[in-house]
Amino acid sequence: MKHRTFGKMPLQGETQVVMMVCTSGHVDHGKTRLVGLLTGCNTDRLKEEQERGLTIELGFAPCFLGEGIGIGIVDVPGHEKFIKNMVAGVSGIGMTILAIAADDGVMPQTVEHFQIMDLLGVRRGMVALTKIDLVDAETVELRKEEIREFLRGTFMEDAPICPVSSETFEGYPEFYNTLVEQVTRIAARRRGGVFRMPIERVFAREGFGTVMTGIPLAGSIRVGDRIEVVPGGLSGKIRGIQRFGRDAEEGGQGQCLALNIPDLGKTPPTRGQVVCAAEYVRPARILHLLVAAVPGLDAPIENADAVKFHTGTIEKPGRLYVLEKEKALVSGARGLATVVLSEPIAVAVRDRFILRRPSPPATIAGGEILAITHGNRRPRASRLVPNLRALRDLYEGVDPYDEEGADRRVEAFLQWDRPLGATLSDTEKSCLLPGDAARASLERLRDAGKVRLLNRRSDAPGAFFVLEKTYRTCVDGMKEWTKRMAAKGALDVADADLRREFDWPAPLKDAVLTELTNENLVARRGDRLVLRSAVAGMNESDRTLMERMLDVYERTGFESPRPEELPDLLKEPAERTEKMLRHLCSEGRLVRVAPNVVFHYNHYKRGQEIVVKTILEKGALDTVGFKNLMGASRKYAVAFLDHLDARRVTLRVRNDRRLTKDYAKNLLP
Repeated sequence: MKHRTFGKMPLQGETQVVMMVCTSGHVDHGKTRLVGLLTGCNTDRLKEEQERGLTIELGFAPCFLGEGIGIGIVDVPGHEKFIKNMVAGVSGIGMTILAIAADDGVMPQTVEHFQIMDLLGVRRGMVALTKIDLVDAETVELRKEEIREFLRGTFMEDAPICPVSSETFEGYPEFYNTLVEQVTRIAARRRGGVFRMPIERVFAREGFGTVMTGIPLAGSIRVGDRIEVVPGGLSGKIRGIQRFGRDAEEGGQGQCLALNIPDLGKTPPTRGQVVCAAEYVRPARILHLLVAAVPGLDAPIENADAVKFHTGTIEKPGRLYVLEKEKALVSGARGLATVVLSEPIAVAVRDRFILRRPSPPATIAGGEILAITHGNRRPRASRLVPNLRALRDLYEGVDPYDEEGADRRVEAFLQWDRPLGATLSDTEKSCLLPGDAARASLERLRDAGKVRLLNRRSDAPGAFFVLEKTYRTCVDGMKEWTKRMAAKGALDVADADLRREFDWPAPLKDAVLTELTNENLVARRGDRLVLRSAVAGMNESDRTLMERMLDVYERTGFESPRPEELPDLLKEPAERTEKMLRHLCSEGRLVRVAPNVVFHYNHYKRGQEIVVKTILEKGALDTVGFKNLMGASRKYAVAFLDHLDARRVTLRVRNDRRLTKDYAKNLLP
């Protein structure tokens, strides 16, 4: 793919590019010549590449296969020195063409390339047995047997092997037909998720500004969409898109794209950064991994080994900490580990990666990111390892980009990242799922009984979701707590006590309280929670005391006793009278308008009616007028009117009270 211009190129009919295919294999095994046969393009675009006769950087070429189907071919470098470019080329592809020269057979970079493809999650491919013009027929058959043995037990165990010569064209029709058959059968799916594209190259074009190329890992993007470069925080709008060298309005996963973004400022992005949909991806340097050591590893991977971490176009040094008890990974073993990188990078959960030893340089392992820690402190292994094991089991065998993969990611997010629930927006951003996809995943989990929606509609603003098992645990926990409080003699509890005991998001707490209320276990009364079981279990002495207190407040009206006077009036301990008083206020049978002012419900209701009626008739009411109407002292009149102000029934204007606009809905029923 050449980017000397950023203008219109003619489409070849109605060709639809269905996937990216990469050629891979040992240096000088004929990959680039094979691509030239398929596409008519020389993917060695650099002068140095053409002079030296080997591929250094990735080469891109569109390939038309007929019947409106096309593929994009990535010609990856085979030389060991350019393995980092090979890793970048494999990211985002649908299948591989593994080139093995008939005169050489399987060589060191053949093995390493194949290991990298396996570790990066490539699961489809075919073999091009190249340079058959240099050997006899017997050698071709021998090579085919060697290759079949090399591939035994791998993802390419049953892959077709096609002998072909790029010089004489022998075997080319059969190779071509096999490629068409493989592409048609595989028919690459488009990955969902939020748009992310590792930057392969950056250049400036006069009149256009910054242009960035690469192969998106997921999602899609359109002209006019806003993007962000991570790390770094540069952002801008896409002015133009080229897809396989042709102008397009949109592009996405598995396609070779060039994005024109003029407004990125004077400091252009660089290879290793990632172009993302804005405000989704956060850079991090502490990654928790499922690691698979390559077969034939010379020396075990030890705890705290220095490594080079490769994913997409990213290459960063770091240290690998083996988490499980062996503290080492031997050849072919799998285990959990944490890598701490020198700098933050833009990655996501379930991205694939490669680990290489810096010296002597060699691929030693690869695998999948299970979790990410933002910040600079590694979590304790004792807490981390059980979660990572659960994540490993949750993700095992599930495609990260289909619906089930999205559902597992959301389930994991609600289990470990947000165990007390999350909004739709939180889920969308943390799981890198566009809004519709995040909501669809949550709804599937809800229908399966795994997630509970704590709002009426999943698309309502602030829609809040929690795992069903978490919700049930919270309900059981609050039930147990109310039982313990009742056993201690409490008839009700304050909201403040509830908040201290259950530091939960408001939607979760409200939903749990609603369930307990519906089961008649508790009742909300203002800022207190009445414990129904405790009330039902009250002894006769307590019930008699409550009736005596109600009688006192009924008789005294607007000249009611102060709470501290009750012990002497009723000849009861202060602790007991305060407990009963608090309960009667929680039940609404008494109304506490100030710390030292309490009225019987009937008197409060009458005072409220008099205030509303008077203001409706006269337009306003002052403290003196109300005091005279009720036959109360000034202290009690002021406390009563202040309480109506607090409940937004009345509004004080200088010395007068007037009714608020919505006073009716704030009246004591």
